[in-house]
Amino acid sequence: METKKIIVLGGGYSGIAAAKAFQKKLGTSSYVEITLIEKNSYHTLLTELHEAAAGRVRPSALRISYDDIFKSHSPNFLLIQDEILNIDFDEKELRSASHCYSYDYLVIATGSRPEFFGIQGVEHYGFKLWSYKEAVVLRDHIHDCFYQASATDSRELRQTLLTFAVAGGGFTGVEMAGELSGYCKALCRKFAVPQEDVSIYLIEAMPSILGNLKSSIIQQAMKYLKKLGVEVLTNCSIQQTSGKKIFLSNDKVIEGTLIWTAGIKGNPYIQKADIDLDHRNRIKSNQFLQSIQHETVFCAGDTISYLYKDKPLPQIVENAMQSGETAALNICHILEGKALQSYEPKFHGSMISIGPLYAVAMIGKTKVTGILATLLKHFVHGHYHFHIGGPMLASEYLKEQFIVKYVDPVISKSSEALDKQVTQFL
Repeated sequence: METKKIIVLGGGYSGIAAAKAFQKKLGTSSYVEITLIEKNSYHTLLTELHEAAAGRVRPSALRISYDDIFKSHSPNFLLIQDEILNIDFDEKELRSASHCYSYDYLVIATGSRPEFFGIQGVEHYGFKLWSYKEAVVLRDHIHDCFYQASATDSRELRQTLLTFAVAGGGFTGVEMAGELSGYCKALCRKFAVPQEDVSIYLIEAMPSILGNLKSSIIQQAMKYLKKLGVEVLTNCSIQQTSGKKIFLSNDKVIEGTLIWTAGIKGNPYIQKADIDLDHRNRIKSNQFLQSIQHETVFCAGDTISYLYKDKPLPQIVENAMQSGETAALNICHILEGKALQSYEPKFHGSMISIGPLYAVAMIGKTKVTGILATLLKHFVHGHYHFHIGGPMLASEYLKEQFIVKYVDPVISKSSEALDKQVTQFL
């Protein structure tokens, strides 16, 4: 029998789920070759980036080596580190700068990227939170702002340096604002900077933050954010930023750092390929997570454009993992001559941390808040670490989380470089 080549493109939450599902189902098969292609050597825990950006955990704790994740892999599994630049769906080939990979079946799990909605200055001046590197850059920038604030006699400059505007009141924005409050308090103590000179804004264009959650949960989150000193602005959008100033739709102008968490879209390089996309670069799919244009191509995670019960699929980890598993299962069914299975996700709830010691959660129809919700979230994240890497990885996660210690970056920049950086506020 001719060997069938299956490629999973992308090693995020959905790609890992698909690769593991293939190995579980086809790992002993001699007529199937399973390949995962990912440009990095490590899996980044995107849902925890705000913790590293706010100095609470070591950034390295958010990276898990694929060698550790797949150390007990099946003999027909291959892990390749390479960056795919183009996909030829007619020839069934993936092309990088130096290699060409042929496939019989493909799972596209390339994730998403920030969406800037064409707002002037945001992509250039805003700090993003969508990769390991971006989390480290943001953490160092915040630290440097306090360093400079402690060295100036100008209160106006100090207040500008210590003003942070988080754009986007979804899960990531709320979690970033909560963590940022704690980090700022720690840096105020370190640099002897007055707490009253610090301002944190959470800006949301819709009438409410956390729009898909129940109003009682939203009110609890709003109440705690206010307690932390975060000013929440709803029905308010960013019109443009110049790097010095952030112009809002309510005519308010904020001078400070912009942190952008206000939307995502599919991976831009998919635009180069001959495949039907929606307006957010996501691949139009059917109920089997199969491309409507190419029947040997399946989608997982944030790459899917499909209305489930007349609603877009949520861009959350549960959807990523379940869709990765379903895409893999359906390819297995094709190889076995079985009927394809419709995607029927089961979402168990939502959990949003607001700093290290408080969270809000909706588990089914049950509302949970406070430290109990925080512990529930740690349990879920710990379970994910156990699922992909076993007990050692889970224990490392729990050790990192339950010792709340703000991590100071090493200031590697010269005073001259830091002074130059601060001139953007002048």
